[in-house]
Amino acid sequence: MGDTCMRRAGPGVFFLIAMLLILTGCGSPEPVQTGHSHQPTPSTPAAANSGQAEEDEKAPKPVSPAVSIKIGYPTQGASMLPLWVAKDAGLLEKYGLQAEVIYVAGTPRLQEAITSNGIQAGLVGVDAVGKSKAAGHDSVILAAVADRPAVYVYAQKDVNPSDVKASLQGKTMITAAEGSLYDHLAQSFVAGQGLTVGRDVKLLYMGGEGDRTAAFLKGEGAFYVVAPPTSFKMDEMGYQKVYDFSNTEVLLAGIGMTREYYGQHPEVAKAIVAALIEANALIAKDRDLAVKSIMKWTGIDDEDMAVKTYEVNLPTFPKKPLVSDASVQFFLHNSTSEEVKRMKPADLVDNSIVEELDETGWIDSLY
Repeated sequence: MGDTCMRRAGPGVFFLIAMLLILTGCGSPEPVQTGHSHQPTPSTPAAANSGQAEEDEKAPKPVSPAVSIKIGYPTQGASMLPLWVAKDAGLLEKYGLQAEVIYVAGTPRLQEAITSNGIQAGLVGVDAVGKSKAAGHDSVILAAVADRPAVYVYAQKDVNPSDVKASLQGKTMITAAEGSLYDHLAQSFVAGQGLTVGRDVKLLYMGGEGDRTAAFLKGEGAFYVVAPPTSFKMDEMGYQKVYDFSNTEVLLAGIGMTREYYGQHPEVAKAIVAALIEANALIAKDRDLAVKSIMKWTGIDDEDMAVKTYEVNLPTFPKKPLVSDASVQFFLHNSTSEEVKRMKPADLVDNSIVEELDETGWIDSLY
């Protein structure tokens, strides 16, 4: 199947693969990608213009003296935008955090970095936090970053979209690292078709989006779990979108840290959550700033594509980032760990910071 797809696609496919690999950074990255580390930068006018929150007495107070901290993120997808904007707009520093923002490939690796104290906080996934807890390393999710996944399933051009189940049976589906959000979405999709992973459908796990896209274009999988902006390229090339996860209540990412660090530094935890909440408001009000951040952190050099990515992801960022039980239960139900399956959302989540900030009226004042 791979050879046939390549002959049909022609030389243009090789060019696209090369460009995607450049943009997304293919290969098997090391757990902490220091090349993607971003050092603190001075506050920008955008942060100064965040308006009422800075002047309002209800606004959270910055950590004093300022604290140096490392915050990780597991993907170069736009679901990470609140953290990127918090960095670019100087919001982390506004709240007393001299923050280094670091790319750590995949939620399982990111959770390992947090557990080992390599970094202090990160945009984590439920399953990774649950499995860490099961292994005796207790971490907590403090706020939702994105709770609606702008993620889709695409199929090869010869797949019959009117009978996805029959087309999926006996085929390979390309997804991200085992235990990642994309893995869980893939398993949910397969189960929703009345099929079983392993028996009816093979999952091909690949860590880098460039690698995944190249494999799909070569025909190594009949189906592919993918998000913008790569999904826009799939549309342009005529591949079929057969499923949309955007209406599924799923905790795409949440800000997390070990319970030990949280207990020792509650003011730091509150500052991070406040910066991300204010970033969400800024994303909603300042499209240009958000688009610039998307282009900077994803490597997209096409502004129109960055705007489309912004528009698709905007509904996924909650105004009040309380972590719902349903968004967590999705992962607990689909976990490969029996111990994690038995956990409850309350075992992994603490909404108290968001609840406190909401009760003061501060979050509403940002909009």
